[in-house]
Formats: sequence, C-alpha cells, structure tokens
Amino acid sequence: MEGCKFLIPGSWFLVLGSQFLILGSWFLVLGSQFLVLGSRFLVLGSWFSVLSSWFLVLGSRFSVLTMPGISFDRAVDYYDATRGYPPGVAERLRDAIIAALELSRSAQILEAGVGTGRIAIPFIEAGYFYAGVDLSRRMMGQLRQKLDSRNQRVHLICGDVMHLPVVSSTFHAVVMVHVLHLVDDWRQVLNEAHRALRPGGALLLADDAHSDCDGAEYTPRTQVQRAWFAILDELNVPSDQRLDSAPHGLDERFQDHLQALGATVERTTLITYRQQPQTVRQVARRYQERMYSSCWILPDHIHAEASRRLQHWIDEQCPDPDTPRDAPARIDAMIARRT
Repeated sequence: MEGCKFLIPGSWFLVLGSQFLILGSWFLVLGSQFLVLGSRFLVLGSWFSVLSSWFLVLGSRFSVLTMPGISFDRAVDYYDATRGYPPGVAERLRDAIIAALELSRSAQILEAGVGTGRIAIPFIEAGYFYAGVDLSRRMMGQLRQKLDSRNQRVHLICGDVMHLPVVSSTFHAVVMVHVLHLVDDWRQVLNEAHRALRPGGALLLADDAHSDCDGAEYTPRTQVQRAWFAILDELNVPSDQRLDSAPHGLDERFQDHLQALGATVERTTLITYRQQPQTVRQVARRYQERMYSSCWILPDHIHAEASRRLQHWIDEQCPDPDTPRDAPARIDAMIARRT
C-alpha cells in the first residue's frame, strides 16, 4: 500500500510530462513554420535587393544618357594635341596648386571635368588620392590608358558636374579648369562643388589667360579667334549657337556667387609659361575641322560658310599665315575656401 501512494503521484508526473512534451512538439512545429516563413522573407528581401541594384544601375545609365552639358567624346582623338601643355608645365601647375591650397599628402582631391587627365595625371603620379568626374567615358578611357596599373588611388566616375555623384563634405579640394562655359547652369555647378568640400576645403577655378598677356594680340590664336568671331557676327549667328557668349575665364559672377555661399574668395596667378609655336593656318584649321567645342553647336550650313570666309581671310587678308610663333601665357586661379 505504501508503494501505491508513490505510484499515483508518479503517474501524474508522467502524464504532466507527456503534456509538456506534446506542447514542446507544437512549439517546435510552430518554430519551424516561423523559420520557413523567415527564410522566405529573407529570400524575398534578397530579390528586392538585387532588383533595386538593377534599377540603380539602369537609372545611372539613363542619367548618363540624359545629362545636360557638352560631352567631349568626339574630341578624344585630338584633345591632347590641341589642349595639352608644353612639357613640364602640368607638373609646375600641380606644384603651384598644392602650394596655393596648402594641400597635405593625405589630401583628397576631386576634379570636375577631368577629361584625359592633363591636370590630373601629375597629381596621380605623385600619389595623391584623386577622383575625377566627366560626361565623357571615352575621355576618361584615354586617361586610364595613360596610367600605370599600379595607380590605385584614382577613381573616375562618368557623371554630371551639375549633380556630382559624391558624398557631401568629402574633399579637401575641388578643381575645375575650363568647365563652367560648357554647362547649362554654372551656378548649380558651383553649388555642387561647394557641397563636396569639407569645411576648410578649397575650390580652385583655373583659366589659361592668353588675351591679356604682352604681345597676345599678335599671336596666331588671337588673330584667328578675332577673325572667326567677326565672321559669326557678319552671319548674325544668335547667342544660343555661340559658346563665346557663355561666361568664360574667371568671371566676376563666379566670385559673387561663391561669396554668397559663404566662401572666402581670392585670386592669384599660379604659373607663367610659353605656348607651343603654331601658325595662323594651323589654328584656323582647328576651327574649320570643328576641333573646338564652340564650333559644335553651330548648324552645319553656318559652320560651312564661316569656314569658307575664314579661308578667304587667310588667303587674302592675313599678312603671314605660315610662320610659327610661340606666345606668353599664364594660368590664373580663383580660390574659394569653404568656411
């Protein structure tokens, strides 16, 4: 009898244990269902991630196709020959920019309108972190071909300088050379450059000054340029078909806008140098063959007539079209520091 007293509670515990075992099995089944459901959500999330990546890539491709501004794809084959600096000038310019902006070796630099790298390459070869943005994939392709495969601190982005594809407050310096006359809204470009700068960083706008150097009025470049503009005036070419009506050089409006953004602005001359010798006929041929962006937006029939008249000017009015002449030049800069 005494053993039965212990047997009955033991049975209760056995029944109770079996109930917990059943309950545990239910939770196990329920947990497995949640596990299956969770894995399905995980797979679904992965698909959405992949899909969003596809749309991001697709969107970036369409953004490249619809960008405003002027792409220099057509100028790749002759750009360096017509815009490049004489030997040693690019390196001197790099050193002058470093000194003017007081850049350390750890500085991160962004160039808007990097092109084939006439400004960028000396910085890259010196080991600086350099990012470049340009509309033209072909121009940046030329830059890539010039670089040693060991150069790992360069990042080239096909993008619009009016909407720089960079994080705000990232760079110690933003550099632009001969860009603002090519864009639809130069104010927006300056806004973007200012946004990309770290506090204390500097935007450098540089321009090759030719026309106001001593003896510039007699250089082949100046003679042809004046003749070409006079011909366009004769043909009554409207301003929207002439890039020469856009703000060029270091326009006072650039300084006013940058100061309105809160930047402190100064002007300086970076370097002086001698241009490569060239003849009037050589310079004129560049206009006739549409090597300059100012010729690209001219209607074909107007460009053809302007080229014919320019040839007549060379043959009949230019006193010496075939003597090569070098010319003095300098590179001026407007430096805007973000406060």
